[in-house]
Amino acid sequence: MSQLERIYKFDRLLRRKQPPTKREILRDFEISPAQFKRDLDFMRERLGASITFDSASGGYRYASGDFNLPGLWFSESEVYSMLLMHALLDRLQAGLVREQLEPFEDKLRALLGKPKRGADSILERMRVTPAPQRRANPRHFQTICDGTLRRKRLRMHYYARYRDAETDRVVSPQRMVYYRGNWYLDAWCHEKLAIRRFAIDAVREVAVLEEPAIEAKTDGSEQQGYGIFAGPAEHVATLVFDAEAARWVGEEEWHPHQKVRPLPDGGVRLEVPYSEPREIMMDILRHGPHVEVVRPASLRNAVADAHRQAAEKYILAKRSVASARTTTGTRTARAR
Repeated sequence: MSQLERIYKFDRLLRRKQPPTKREILRDFEISPAQFKRDLDFMRERLGASITFDSASGGYRYASGDFNLPGLWFSESEVYSMLLMHALLDRLQAGLVREQLEPFEDKLRALLGKPKRGADSILERMRVTPAPQRRANPRHFQTICDGTLRRKRLRMHYYARYRDAETDRVVSPQRMVYYRGNWYLDAWCHEKLAIRRFAIDAVREVAVLEEPAIEAKTDGSEQQGYGIFAGPAEHVATLVFDAEAARWVGEEEWHPHQKVRPLPDGGVRLEVPYSEPREIMMDILRHGPHVEVVRPASLRNAVADAHRQAAEKYILAKRSVASARTTTGTRTARAR
């Protein structure tokens, strides 16, 4: 029986007409006198229970009838899981929801009350290394959460990086999405009359309006695109990875509706639906010479151009270094 289970049972015994004696508790709980004292101190000091010894009956009881155990009780392993979940959420983007979670964390720490196996040891055993991320403003994040959960419209001043332009929008929030280290908002845009996805870190100002948010009915096609880009999948990329890259790619899911086929030379052929090429291009380019785009031609040409432009930068840099060395060598020879 865990400490939390003993305390819950002890609470029921204390509410009986006949107060439980120390001997009865030690026998029923199968614990030592030292453990009984620790449990008693825990209830008194950490939970604020006014437990007193009734000399007339030789048992223990509550000094007043207004004490109640907290509404939610967890086993020790469940408390550790909750604290780990809290730590992981905070590490996703440090400080984003820390103010709201700290009181909850303090209560969970109080339930454990074991220095040697306390909550601090969790982060020593579990480490989260986040992906590169753009910092969202915690105040904006909380406002968007508030509007989304309360089903209220939002007025936003938004910076669209792709167009390098700022606009004012009124939107009906639908859901918040965490993807590759960053938070996004799916919302019905009342100007465009369509679902749009907004990067929360690109929100410059935001306020919750009193008008209720509308529920946008969709057919699910906005979720068919590749990665963070919404929209129906209008294209299918056919990619061929060599045997080295196939060790990883063969086990990865790039898209829920992808098709993977092993090749005789150890490579893999991957077919991936997509709507907008920007993100799938980034994932292709990170594999460098270990992948070839077979089709469509537009994506193949775009990837080839990106490789060509990158190579030209290195070629020009190499020529500049060689030219500088030649010039330095000529000057040194003249000096001699």
